[in-house]
Amino acid sequence: MDIKKTDYVQSLDKGLKVLTAFSADRKSMTLSEVAEITGLTRAAARRFLLTYCYLGYMSTNGKYFELTSKVLDLGYRYMSSLDISELAGPLMRKLSLEVGESCSLATLDGLEVIYIARQQVSRIMTVSLGVGSRLPAHVTSMGRVLWAMNDLHLTNALDDIEYKQYTINSIMSKEHLKRELEKVKLQKWSLVDQELEAGLRSISAPIFSKGNKVKYAINILVQTSRFNNEELISNVLPHLQATCEEISIALKKSS
Repeated sequence: MDIKKTDYVQSLDKGLKVLTAFSADRKSMTLSEVAEITGLTRAAARRFLLTYCYLGYMSTNGKYFELTSKVLDLGYRYMSSLDISELAGPLMRKLSLEVGESCSLATLDGLEVIYIARQQVSRIMTVSLGVGSRLPAHVTSMGRVLWAMNDLHLTNALDDIEYKQYTINSIMSKEHLKRELEKVKLQKWSLVDQELEAGLRSISAPIFSKGNKVKYAINILVQTSRFNNEELISNVLPHLQATCEEISIALKKSS
C-alpha cells in the first residue's frame, strides 16, 4: 500500500518520538533531555509529555518524566495475538536446557528485530534483552536470517541501513552485508561473531510457517569464552535447527 504525503500526520510522528525516546538506558528524563534527544523544541516536547501524563502513559515529579506500565497496553493486542509465543515457549525452554544457553525468538520490524519471546539461563551477561527489545537487524543473527529468507537483500532496503561500527567486527558496507545475506540464504542459518557487542556470539535459524514463509527466527546467544564458532556450528546449531523444525510443524498445523 502506498502512503500519500497527505495521509501523514506529523504531530503523531513527533508524539511517538517522545514516547520511544525512553528506554532501559533512559528510564527517567527531564524536559530538556527529551527535547534534545527528539530534536523538538522545549515547548513541543512539554506538550507531548504532559499529554502522556494526562493519559496515564507517563508520570512526573515536576522535573523528571518516566513511562508507566500503561504503555504495555499499546503492544498488548499485538503480542497477545501471536500464537507463536505459546507454540514456541515449551520447545524454547527445552532447547535452552539442552544447550545450557539463552535463546530468543524475534520477528522483523523495518530495519530492526523485535524480541517476542525469550528463555534465559542464570548467567551474568552485559547484554540486557527482554520481550519488546529491539536491535538493528543487520548486525544480529536473527535479523540476517529474516532478511535473507525473505529476499530483502535483493531489494533497495540495504541502502536505508546505518552502517555503524558497534565493534571492530561490524559489517560496514552494503556490498559486504549483501554477500553475507546471500550465504545465509543458501545455508539457512546465520552466525554473528561479536558484531553488536564484543564478547558475544549468536547463531540463528528460521521458523517456516504456512507456504514456507519466514516471519520468525530463533537464536542462541553465548559468551565467546564458552563457545568458539566451530563449536557453535557443530554442537549448538543441530539442536537449534531441530527446535525450529518442530515449531515450524506446529505453526503450520495451527494455521
